[in-house]
Amino acid sequence: MKILMTILGCAVVAVLGGLAFIYSGTYDVSATTPDSAMVSWAVHKVSDNSVGARLSANHPPTGLDQPKMISAGGRLFVENCAVCHGAPGLAQTNIAKGLNPLPPDLFRADRKSDPAENFQFIKYGVKMTAMPGFAPTLSDDEIWSLVAFLNGLPGISASDYAAKTAVPVGG
Repeated sequence: MKILMTILGCAVVAVLGGLAFIYSGTYDVSATTPDSAMVSWAVHKVSDNSVGARLSANHPPTGLDQPKMISAGGRLFVENCAVCHGAPGLAQTNIAKGLNPLPPDLFRADRKSDPAENFQFIKYGVKMTAMPGFAPTLSDDEIWSLVAFLNGLPGISASDYAAKTAVPVGG
């Protein structure tokens, strides 16, 4: 009985401590203040595990390597994604500079593109990252065309990006 009361007492203290923290307002949620290492780790761990648990539902269609699909995805990227994720040869926007966490660099040469994961991120978004879910505004076919475009981004040059999106370099 004593062990049960100790466990119950610890649980009550933990809940009261959590509520005191929540209502105290001491944690700074402003976007200009970086998260602590512990909060960053916890949020990323939850996100990684959540996305990983849902990847088996995303089945990439054939034809992701087709120029027509890649081109359609490039247009959608320019219209919907470049404002935050940027592009080679283009200056970072003020919107992107103000995001916390910063959007991932989709053009990094060593980045591995995972079609199922990209589909998950684009369709459903990611809470607390400013990554919106495009399910309400884009069809699955449009999202897969974006995925097709993303597959070719790691290490892409500014001139190749411009050619694939019809966006002038430096524009």
